[in-house]
Amino acid sequence: MFDSLALAFHTKFDSYGREPKVIIATGVNPKIVGGRLFLNATSSTHLYFDSETAAGKKLFDTLPGHGAVPGESTSKVVHAQKIEPMTLSELNQFIITAESQIIEFLCTAKVTGIQQDEGWCYIGCSGCSKKLVREISSFTCLSCNETNAVAALRYRVALSVSDNTDTASFLAFDTEMAKLTNLQASEAAQIVGIGVDAQVDTELPQSLADIVGKTYTFQLKLNDFNFSSKHQTFTISRIFPERAGDLPHGTIGNVGITSTGADKPTTSDASTGKRPPPAKDQDDDDKTAPKKAHVE
Repeated sequence: MFDSLALAFHTKFDSYGREPKVIIATGVNPKIVGGRLFLNATSSTHLYFDSETAAGKKLFDTLPGHGAVPGESTSKVVHAQKIEPMTLSELNQFIITAESQIIEFLCTAKVTGIQQDEGWCYIGCSGCSKKLVREISSFTCLSCNETNAVAALRYRVALSVSDNTDTASFLAFDTEMAKLTNLQASEAAQIVGIGVDAQVDTELPQSLADIVGKTYTFQLKLNDFNFSSKHQTFTISRIFPERAGDLPHGTIGNVGITSTGADKPTTSDASTGKRPPPAKDQDDDDKTAPKKAHVE
């Protein structure tokens, strides 16, 4: 859910007085992205709680105690997560001065380049998306405990970004990049060979080159690693198109569903590389010039 519908949902949720046990959503648009099912709201989407519809009441009445949990206060409300917007300067300063913690922020920034030292993709498991181990004549997935795993190309894109306060490096994985570009990594390139001989020899896809110079609002998830001396990048959990006036500095943003992180190869993969130097001028002719990708 986005914009006015998301705001209407939060308002209805907060004023409901208790945690709804049945939620009915109409007019949704189901879509599979990166092997995951997303139910996207549309202009005709309406949300109903508990007994507000006949179908909802029928299901609600089958719940023990009509949905009540023994010992639970009927006034209990689980509030939606509220995420603070930050400038890049504030974000970079926060990880230096704050205590180690798991927290999310919103940053609006322009993509000034795509770092290709480690390529824009990796060979992952078609099931869990984790990075595969290359054997002599096969791939092994340690996460799935599968010695003959089926490989699939996944996005791992390091973005150089800037705003009018500072620069930073953001790391985006398969789910968010597939949604942003409307193109699966496996559609942009092919894996040739298997095991230690596997190669992906391709130029930077035009769909990725096209995002350079554009401004987005990034939802970032920080963890203990971001507060360590080895920190180099911020991991993106969601990407929003920029909308003027939506996220003024110092306000609170209501945010919807975020990525689960299941498409990330490993923690160590997200930590490699150095913080990018100050961004070059956007008019540099060779900024989006195609380059060969190196895939691990």
